[in-house]
Amino acid sequence: MIACPRFRRAGSVADDRHPMPKDASATAGTGWLEAAGFVFAIGALSLVYAIGHQQGSHPVAFVLYAILGSSLLILAATGLGGDVIAIARHKMSWLAGTAIILVEFFYFLTISYVSPAHGNLVLRFAIPIAMVAGFVLFGRRATPLAAASTAVVTLATLYVVAITDPDVRLPMTATGLAGSVALVVRGFAGEFHPWNRAATNVREKLRVTGILLLLASILCLALASVTAVAIAAWALPPLRFVPTGAQMLHLPTIVLGALAGGGVFALMNALNFSAVVKITTENIMAVMALSPLTVWLFQEFGVAAGWIAVTRPEPRLVAAMAVIVASVLVIVFASRRGTPDSRNAHSRRRARV
Repeated sequence: MIACPRFRRAGSVADDRHPMPKDASATAGTGWLEAAGFVFAIGALSLVYAIGHQQGSHPVAFVLYAILGSSLLILAATGLGGDVIAIARHKMSWLAGTAIILVEFFYFLTISYVSPAHGNLVLRFAIPIAMVAGFVLFGRRATPLAAASTAVVTLATLYVVAITDPDVRLPMTATGLAGSVALVVRGFAGEFHPWNRAATNVREKLRVTGILLLLASILCLALASVTAVAIAAWALPPLRFVPTGAQMLHLPTIVLGALAGGGVFALMNALNFSAVVKITTENIMAVMALSPLTVWLFQEFGVAAGWIAVTRPEPRLVAAMAVIVASVLVIVFASRRGTPDSRNAHSRRRARV
């Protein structure tokens, strides 16, 4: 049996088994700041993905270089540590690593059909999926206001699907839904990963994240290599999602993948794994719905710089984006008011009055 580090459940109701930390408010505040940084990193990474797609990069090859580059950068700064084998053997590490690969792969495919700002909205299906999963698996009950706002987000996202060009509507929706499920799995895997929860400082969280990313890149490389060999031997028919040797050696893919992995992707995952322990997966999914704004911002920057050529969001899409962002802000507000710490603070204020 693998000995796992002991940890507390951040944000859970105080009891004898999981006492609430005394500085829960400060911890949650830091988590919200990290989540905000995570959203801006998503915008930057979306621009890099759009540039890669325009340069003809294969999704799996691009994601592989990004994940491998980011893991090497992080671990070069933090070191592997003495428990790397135990972390690698833990099933939650492989679940998180696989989910990381799938999120990036499906998002890259989604924005190959539509613009980054458009494709990012489709991944908002992750909000209702996360809320339902939180209730079914862990008994987490959303406040009525948060539940109603989640329903609005779901309807607005369905509207985005409805106004999408019919020629790409079905594949875009399929990859968007798949990416949304992977987002939720990645969130819960990061939230409950024992080493991630036990990490008490930024360096340790970065180290755990780096190991998970390294495992993910190794898994991706092994699967891609085995499948490519099978296709070359005619054991399998050619598959769109498996890169050829030429696509793996494509220079723009290598350069852009290293750029994403060397900076933005590493930062994005570090912020995600740190924030999810402090504010829970449901709130991470909610804050991520603000990412269409940052994705749109970086998309406009890329168009202005001449790096990408995509269609600007039409008024109907902007309206749906506004509804989703406003609803997410309500979800965040309702979730913060619904936490035990915020309710206790409200009771203390009333008692002083």
